[in-house]
Amino acid sequence: MLGHEILLQKLLPLRHFLTKNSINEGNIEWLKKYLEGITLLTSLTYKEKIETIKRVTINSNILGSNTRITEIKHLKYPPKEFVKKFGRANKIEESVLYATFDPITALSEMRPKLGDLITISTWKLKTNYYLTVTPIFKNSTKNGEVHNGMSLRAGIEYNNLLKQYHDEQLRKQLDIIIQFITDCFNKEVEDSNHFDYFLSSHYANRIFWELQNGEIDAILYPSVRQSLTLTNIAIKPTIFDENYSLEQVDESIITQIPNRTSSGWFMSGTGYSKTFDENLIKW
Repeated sequence: MLGHEILLQKLLPLRHFLTKNSINEGNIEWLKKYLEGITLLTSLTYKEKIETIKRVTINSNILGSNTRITEIKHLKYPPKEFVKKFGRANKIEESVLYATFDPITALSEMRPKLGDLITISTWKLKTNYYLTVTPIFKNSTKNGEVHNGMSLRAGIEYNNLLKQYHDEQLRKQLDIIIQFITDCFNKEVEDSNHFDYFLSSHYANRIFWELQNGEIDAILYPSVRQSLTLTNIAIKPTIFDENYSLEQVDESIITQIPNRTSSGWFMSGTGYSKTFDENLIKW
């Protein structure tokens, strides 16, 4: 068998675990052991200056009640010791800063309930730092009509780079593993089953800490909840703390959630601030 055929054969048993609700706690040890035999890792990387990112925080998820958030730390990533579940780009006891570029994407990811008090935080680049980014880009659309712009741009750059490799077998193997990693990140996950995130969290960890000797700062990936059309970002906490500061906060209460007649969220503003004192928000 040729090299790319061997790789495809190795990945085949894992494809079952790309379907929704296909991974449970009992599968984790087997998956860890099996993945030890698939060492190939590669991805497109580039430098990007990202000026602004946004986060949506559901207040009751942090405070345990529908009350106002006053400490900035509650709008950031959780301490790793409090991370008890797998996420799209994190393992258990591994913290990353999840963000997006518009509140619509963030709302669809967080899915607040009717009556929830939420806080939208806007974070601004405070340095001249260019993030070293890895994009998850091979699947740019679900319906063939609306495409993810980040994925399309990355795909063009990737195809140009791939042409520089004269070894056809190497090109095929690189393409296969990048496609598989993309499929892991694009998996639809059962909300109540965090183990369903295991494969993407495995590769996110490897991208952050193995690719380019651990120099990757952030992963850009399409939003599954937005049918891959919009983009999310996961950033290493240290990189976030060193380079971003809070610019403004907007507090709202959710007055309508997506239903049969409406596909969006409606909210009523309850507070706004651009004034901060060390770790406190001055509402």
